[in-house]
Amino acid sequence: MNKFLFIVLSFFILSSQVFATQISKYIKETGFSNETQVAVYIANLETKDILYKKNANKPLNPASGLKLLTLGTAYTVLGKNYNFETSLYEDEQNNIYLKLGGDVLLSQSDLEKLISNLKNKKIKNIYIDDSIFDKTPYPNTWLKEDEWPNYGMVTPYIIDSNLIQISINRSSLSKKVDVISNSEYKIPIINELEIGEKNNFQILRLYGEDSSIINLKGEISQDEQLNLFVLKPELNFNIKLNSALEKNGIIHNEKAEVKIVPSNAKKIASIERPIRDIARLVLHNSCNIESEVIFKVAASKYYDKTASLDDAIKMFMEFHGNKFGKNEKIVDASGVSRENKISLKTLNAILFDLYKKTDLITLLPTADEGTLSERLVFLKGNLKAKTGTLKKYSSLNGVLTTRNNNKVIFSIAVQNSDKRKSLLKNFENTLVGIIYKNY
Repeated sequence: MNKFLFIVLSFFILSSQVFATQISKYIKETGFSNETQVAVYIANLETKDILYKKNANKPLNPASGLKLLTLGTAYTVLGKNYNFETSLYEDEQNNIYLKLGGDVLLSQSDLEKLISNLKNKKIKNIYIDDSIFDKTPYPNTWLKEDEWPNYGMVTPYIIDSNLIQISINRSSLSKKVDVISNSEYKIPIINELEIGEKNNFQILRLYGEDSSIINLKGEISQDEQLNLFVLKPELNFNIKLNSALEKNGIIHNEKAEVKIVPSNAKKIASIERPIRDIARLVLHNSCNIESEVIFKVAASKYYDKTASLDDAIKMFMEFHGNKFGKNEKIVDASGVSRENKISLKTLNAILFDLYKKTDLITLLPTADEGTLSERLVFLKGNLKAKTGTLKKYSSLNGVLTTRNNNKVIFSIAVQNSDKRKSLLKNFENTLVGIIYKNY
């Protein structure tokens, strides 16, 4: 072997050994308990050479790191130029169809602008086509604590994020609590709040899962505003549709029934939202409902039918199933479910493919953006990553350009840890810093 090449090769081998030793030493010094599972996978993004791995074959819960995989797959299926489209159609009998397209950023002003295209039209009936995906409100693998009021429902009927604002105010005499909402969509509220020493109250549904009545129980010491997800998204949407019709001077007193757009209907107008806008929203803010929606929309387009979550998972496995090992599976799109299990080896094998086929990396937040706010600020521009957090779980998956201008793909997962969330994030930060400085 050429002496120079031998020296260079020996240098890189030695450097890799020192690099791996530093990481192992840091993990050991962090002092995780025996019950805690720590997994790390680091590879060169361009050559796929593995630089370090620990528990990389062990199926773990990816938390919101799963969004990278499901969103990336949806992005591959739909294409980077795809638009989520909310459209108006008209048939030969002057019936109007409002076709929903899974635009999670649709607003009241968007709807009003769209409806303005109906001015001066003779309208017989107005229908809503909600066939973009099924209306199962939550994945059946989610815990009750992950449903309403913490998260909204997975539904084609999304407008203004399906949130309404409620004000909780002490009365002028500070003897009782008033609950006020100016929204046209009304939630029946049983107010059992009292004046107390601190704000400590619960939002409950004591009359069953199908009830639209909520109970507010507990105490408040100061005024507070709540943003609550609506319990009846379809009703909320129809209320906003009627408001948009009224604002545009269109009189139509009949309820908008559900009906699929006929093949001979003509498109009048549409509101379009680029997939990149919604993808950034999911990756920067780790939005759960939005992740589930885009996953189902992709499956609907892929199979050309009204798709379910099962269809979306089937689509995902058609792309990546050959990489999955025993005991590995995904059961939702957002990583909320505790039943998701995937090893870092499999996760990164999928990411290598997605990064090669798409510009997904460009959509990820860099340091000090989104859920990386105030984290790893010195790596701004050099780091693109997705965080993941569940109770006792924390993960970080990303791409890093190191000080020596090497491009690295990495994954860090900590599970079953009683350490505070801030300590787990600091652990990830320091580990990324070691990678940056030493490779």
